[in-house]
Amino acid sequence: MVIICRAVPICCFDITKNHMSQYYKNLFEKFFNHDISPEELDILLDWVDRQEEFGDIEILERFWNNMDDTRPINVEKAERIKSKLRDRIFQDGKIKSHKIYRLNPRLIKAAVVLLVLITSYLFISEFFHSEVVVTSGYGEIVRVELPDKSIVKLNANSSITYPRNWDLRKNRMVHLEGEAFFKVRKDEEYGKKFVVHTRDLYVEVLGTEFNVNTRKLSSQVFLQTGIVKLSTKDNNDFFFMSPGEEAGVDHNGMLIKSKIENLDTSISWKEGTMTLKDVKLSEILAEYKNIFGESISISEKEPLEQLYTIVFPITDKEKAFIILENLVDSSTKKMLDR
Repeated sequence: MVIICRAVPICCFDITKNHMSQYYKNLFEKFFNHDISPEELDILLDWVDRQEEFGDIEILERFWNNMDDTRPINVEKAERIKSKLRDRIFQDGKIKSHKIYRLNPRLIKAAVVLLVLITSYLFISEFFHSEVVVTSGYGEIVRVELPDKSIVKLNANSSITYPRNWDLRKNRMVHLEGEAFFKVRKDEEYGKKFVVHTRDLYVEVLGTEFNVNTRKLSSQVFLQTGIVKLSTKDNNDFFFMSPGEEAGVDHNGMLIKSKIENLDTSISWKEGTMTLKDVKLSEILAEYKNIFGESISISEKEPLEQLYTIVFPITDKEKAFIILENLVDSSTKKMLDR
């Protein structure tokens, strides 16, 4: 028995790089120039059959384009080569349509930096255009220093709101709920006004000391020093206050003011002590609830209309209750219920 082995050139195709070697390029050139021998044609056909993972698609496309001008030595084998090239080219076209493209690392880094900058800008912009809210708890007095160095003391259970980015070239605006004492620093550079907003009043000053209480049905303002312009939100009613005056809105929505004899009584709370003089027991109990967040009841309604004078600490609920309980018990012999 005679076994005939056809020799196939070794190392004519770089498997690791998947590129065509010069040997097979020469075979294709011979094929196109009609110089290829039958043995070489068999070698080329065998190579085309084996190289399904060949990556140099541009070389195959160039051979394909030259194929129509070729006069093959063997028509059948030439058609097989042509068919293989066509299938390989079209197959590669499908692969390309699903190809995943990798972005340039520099572009990715630039995009990330840009995203961080945009996010930081939006955060900072939102931060500086937000509002600051300072709140005092029950039985607590809080001191607040505003951006213009004005000082605010918040009574218990109160809050003040102002812009975080306070442009001193514009009017200084704050919103108050509860009660607060203001010591406003005069704006020497721009002369801008300081305006306190409550639910029903505008309190407008340049530099002065005053107290604002929004706990009652209408806001009340007590002026200690300086001059205040008081106006309502619902109409154009306004007037100027002088030191020692207290003002607010009556049941008709009109501004009213009166002179206070004992100035210390109206602002004693800012030193930690609440002073209520000749006030109904019902109002005292309401003030106790405002300060400590606790309701107190009494078995009969009659004592609620009696007038009392009481002084109790704002920051000590238990002591305040004992003082209130002793006051009521000594005059009515009635007990308070918590």
